[in-house]
Amino acid sequence: MNFNNILDLALKSNFASDSMDAGLQAEKVQFVDYIINHINNLIFVVDQHNRFVYVNDSFVHKYHYSREALLKMTIGDIDIHFDSSLLNDTAWKESTHKKTLQFRTIHKAKNGSLYPVLVHTNCIEYENQIYNIGVIEDENYIQKLLDTQDGFFILTDGIKLIMANKKMLNFFGFSDFLTFISQHKCISEFFIEENGFLTNQPTWINRALKYRNGNAKAKIKNPSTDEDHIFLVRASPFDKNRFVVTFTDITHAENYKSKLEHLTITDSMTSLFNRRYFNKILLREINRTKRNNAQLAFIMLDVDFFKLYNDTYGHLRGDDVLISIASTIQKHFNRASDFCFRLGGEEFGIICSVNTLNEVYHQAEQLRIDIENLHIEHLHNSVSNYITASIGIAICDGSSTAETLYSQADVELYKAKESGRNKVCMKNVV
Repeated sequence: MNFNNILDLALKSNFASDSMDAGLQAEKVQFVDYIINHINNLIFVVDQHNRFVYVNDSFVHKYHYSREALLKMTIGDIDIHFDSSLLNDTAWKESTHKKTLQFRTIHKAKNGSLYPVLVHTNCIEYENQIYNIGVIEDENYIQKLLDTQDGFFILTDGIKLIMANKKMLNFFGFSDFLTFISQHKCISEFFIEENGFLTNQPTWINRALKYRNGNAKAKIKNPSTDEDHIFLVRASPFDKNRFVVTFTDITHAENYKSKLEHLTITDSMTSLFNRRYFNKILLREINRTKRNNAQLAFIMLDVDFFKLYNDTYGHLRGDDVLISIASTIQKHFNRASDFCFRLGGEEFGIICSVNTLNEVYHQAEQLRIDIENLHIEHLHNSVSNYITASIGIAICDGSSTAETLYSQADVELYKAKESGRNKVCMKNVV
């Protein structure tokens, strides 16, 4: 296939018509040849087997192959996303029907350089053969722009990664983009599945687009340090089928925020939850119990004769007692569904789910025994030579209010004190 044929195909012009003087025709062909080989865009023609039959000078310079070498290659030799199914007759017929196609991919030069490109192709027939004429626009300027940004910057269609900056590749321990995509389809494969964060689902890009106000976050493990990082994720449309997504590492800010939040709900002395958080959790757990048709226990604990202990041994020793009791409570109630509180002074509270009434009673009874077994001397305790505690328990099945449950546990605690202290009393609230 000579260059005149290529011009007929690529330009579909009448520059070289049969009626034109041969000398003028040669000048016109030479002029068009000069133009095609001195423009920045890369021009190529492939046959129906995707073999190159023509490449212009810009194409040759870009990919660092000789023209002779390229004319022995197929488009798949430089396109790292090339799909061999494009070789079949059905795909070619579809391409012929559409006439023009446009797609984005990544090309690899002989020296290993990767180039994100936009390819425009026009499918035509010539002498009963099918050819694709292509013009390639180098989109490497996008890559350069991404690499200048802080954080992770990627270009994606939501399913596969199209471009990524060096910061993202370095984070995951990859030296180049080609190695990354040979092992992973997209950055979403690294998302840690956890409530409140983006998950590795095809819908993740839609969620990121929806929450542009900063609510979209992803948790990703750093492979080199094995530490979890939290990223603020923002996505914006880049063109019809692609999105620019930024990942800003906010791990330190989130940890600081988490510490502040923990401080607002935690008793500073005992490290148990405080009364403020108790008011929130009790209502939430009661509502959960109603939804699940389950049972909930609220346990109130009060240190016996604690004022006398402070008066005798001093408030510093009294603080140590409260810390020791809090630690003992946490050892007994340490399930994810258990919540332990310091309600105020020497009063503690526990919210826990219930399997059987006997189970929660014996659990509280063992807590009472273990508090006495701390063997903290309290010579003014009339029921023991050591620190002891009285415990009241109320059980609800979801029909009670927070006020009713709290009041009933308080009543049971009062009964334990009035009947001699260092006891557990329980009432099932219906």
